[in-house]
Amino acid sequence: MAYANVSGVTGATIVGYPMHFLIANKVAQNDVVTVFDKPGIIPFLVMDLTNAASLSSGTQDWWEYCTIRNTGGELSTSAAIEYDTAIVGERDSSDYYLMAPASGEIIYVKGDDGSASTSGNLTGCIRGALGTTAADIADNDYMLVMNAIKLKGANVGKVLIGYFALPDEPKANFF
Repeated sequence: MAYANVSGVTGATIVGYPMHFLIANKVAQNDVVTVFDKPGIIPFLVMDLTNAASLSSGTQDWWEYCTIRNTGGELSTSAAIEYDTAIVGERDSSDYYLMAPASGEIIYVKGDDGSASTSGNLTGCIRGALGTTAADIADNDYMLVMNAIKLKGANVGKVLIGYFALPDEPKANFF
């Protein structure tokens, strides 16, 4: 096998949407990573970095967004949304995005009085955020918390997460 000798390197600036990375410590299956300083993220890499001796290091970890469930249904014009079936501490008390998978609507949450509980009320919601279309939410529809991901794989230890951050400005035309 032949190897190349590199005597000089030329660099380039890559212009585009910035990528972010973090390393989380996963203690158990279904642990949650919440990126509290970003209102929403779109992960492109969730990689298990543990157990190099068994050659499982550097394997993709299965993930999903954390969820809350609407209680009672809401019209597309409602700035308040009641929910239940949440997990304590998975979300911040304000300034994060939800996605309603049934319609594809993105909702910006300005206040969450139940972030330390399993149920509560979202207030000051900006509907149809990031260029999506506001839509009615049916009773018991689940909504995805877009800055909190659940790590579903069985391996524990360090996990490398690469993601794109959603804009801080909910009126930005992103989608």
